[in-house]
Amino acid sequence: MAIAVHIENTPNTDARTAYEAGWQELNERGARDPVGRQSHTAWIVGDVLHVLDVWDSQEHLDAGMQIIGPVIEQSGMAIAGPPKIGEVLQIITPR
Repeated sequence: MAIAVHIENTPNTDARTAYEAGWQELNERGARDPVGRQSHTAWIVGDVLHVLDVWDSQEHLDAGMQIIGPVIEQSGMAIAGPPKIGEVLQIITPR
């Protein structure tokens, strides 16, 4: 069962810079596309970074976060609370 994970970070005026630094670090580690992650979407509202990932399973999410989690911390981002996780019902993409 695929799951969607929404993470909201604490307010940070440097959210864009921190996100881009984290993404670069993942690229350098060869960890940009962890096994089991179907998609990644990131956006900023004000100075709050939001991330929505779709994973194949909770097990894939857990394994991916072993690599991604330390990069999030190293980049100066802080997750505002527990991720919101739910079962994916449908994904619509353009034809």
